[in-house]
Amino acid sequence: MNAIMPRATIEDIVRYRDQALSLYEIAYAKIAAAAEAIKAAHEMARNCHPGTNSYNYSEAREVEAFRNAVCLPERAQYLRTARRLTDLDAWSWIVERTDLQRLMDTQAKEQLSSQMRYIPDRVDRDGQLVNEEEIAKGMPPLTVDNIMATLEQFALDADTIFRRGIANAFSKLDRRFRSHDGFKIGSRLILTRVFDDSGRLSYGSIRHTLIDIERVFAVLDGQTEADFTSALYAIDLDRRGVWQRQQSEVETEYFKIRGFMNGNAHLWFQRADLVAKVNKLLAEYYGEVIGDGSQAEEDPFANIKNLPAKRFGFYPTPDGACDRVFRNISTLQRADAPQLRILEPSAGTGNLARRCVHSIEELDNWSGGRSHYLEKYRFDNLVDCVEIQPALAENLQAEGIYNRVYAKDFLQLTPDVTGLYDIVIMNPPFDRERDIDHVFHALKFLKDDGWLVAIMSAGTEFRETKKSAAFRALMQKMSAQWEDLPAGSFSASGTNVNTLFVKVWKNGTRYGR
Repeated sequence: MNAIMPRATIEDIVRYRDQALSLYEIAYAKIAAAAEAIKAAHEMARNCHPGTNSYNYSEAREVEAFRNAVCLPERAQYLRTARRLTDLDAWSWIVERTDLQRLMDTQAKEQLSSQMRYIPDRVDRDGQLVNEEEIAKGMPPLTVDNIMATLEQFALDADTIFRRGIANAFSKLDRRFRSHDGFKIGSRLILTRVFDDSGRLSYGSIRHTLIDIERVFAVLDGQTEADFTSALYAIDLDRRGVWQRQQSEVETEYFKIRGFMNGNAHLWFQRADLVAKVNKLLAEYYGEVIGDGSQAEEDPFANIKNLPAKRFGFYPTPDGACDRVFRNISTLQRADAPQLRILEPSAGTGNLARRCVHSIEELDNWSGGRSHYLEKYRFDNLVDCVEIQPALAENLQAEGIYNRVYAKDFLQLTPDVTGLYDIVIMNPPFDRERDIDHVFHALKFLKDDGWLVAIMSAGTEFRETKKSAAFRALMQKMSAQWEDLPAGSFSASGTNVNTLFVKVWKNGTRYGR
């Protein structure tokens, strides 16, 4: 910690802060005394001029300012404000003077700024102070222990913050990042809307983007004093005096940037060694859930990954992702319709399957309340689960709510064993196009008028492998619908892979809407 900020410095900060708050209490007492003294003076003055005085109307502003020279605020609010503003300034000073800020991208800085600006002592409509959960949204009180703990946590998270910042910076610029096959940067990036109609460097996000990219390279290059604005300065200097669109080219230590008449620019990286470092960190951030680019010689779907994925590709479906999926399949079944047969081929802990089988009353107990659409539909369908991990399969069986639980590899299961289903809902393994293998196999289990919903890697929509291209063509033929899930939807489950879900009808007719 002493390498980040000496403990003695932290103790000085807290001591000065506590002394300042004590002085604010003394100051308030003096303000209160002054307010009482002025009040007494005003009352005495009225004794010499009872009633109104028509000759001082022209002095109304001066009279008002004089009578309100001291306005006594409410004591508790005054002292809370004093504490909050003092702590805010102190926290800002602490963060700005640690080296940790250099590792933060725009997102991390905005999150920290939002946390600092949050007012933890605000009240609700009933005048009650916010609860502990709300208080936790702000910065902790300024104590030596809190400062030490916060800086230690920043230090522990610095590597993750830096890698996430790299991913954020480049994923915004290259659509291939969504595929997680193109997660490596090459020698060039294409930047759009870099210059405005007057030929100047645009304000706003492009400047933050250039700063974030330069920050990554400067930090990896061991630069300790850089302010990450050399690219901005070079472009602004080159475009000084320009009032129309034009081509240009500038070079900095890390980049060559060529601007075009259409307002876009191409950015080439000058340092291959730093590009290699960036790619290594990107691979570590995204993990193993990336495509391997393997392609079948003839039938793209024949190249199946028969060996189980590492950890069986087990990333439980978080509640948020479940909510998004079920919001888009709200017509699971009409209340007056017969039961449906539903299959969950990668059931895991049952996060998806459970939502298909529970009654409305049971669903209320764990889904956060009954939504409007849930009141119209029944959730007592016959659900079969398939789970390759024996322990998880046993847990599913123990719940006693599923029709059948198959403890085996779904790719080794066939429809002649299970029968056909009205609906398949699934979250298969993502890595190495296994999700395509599982979804393609699952289509065989659908009735002619059945439909399937699957969470998949976002790369399925962008990968250029033969298997991904063939799968997209198949989905288009079957009138599939695609929808992105928010970035980081599976972070809580252990992977930062971007995801989407696809909804497809067996015969291309959109049943089940």
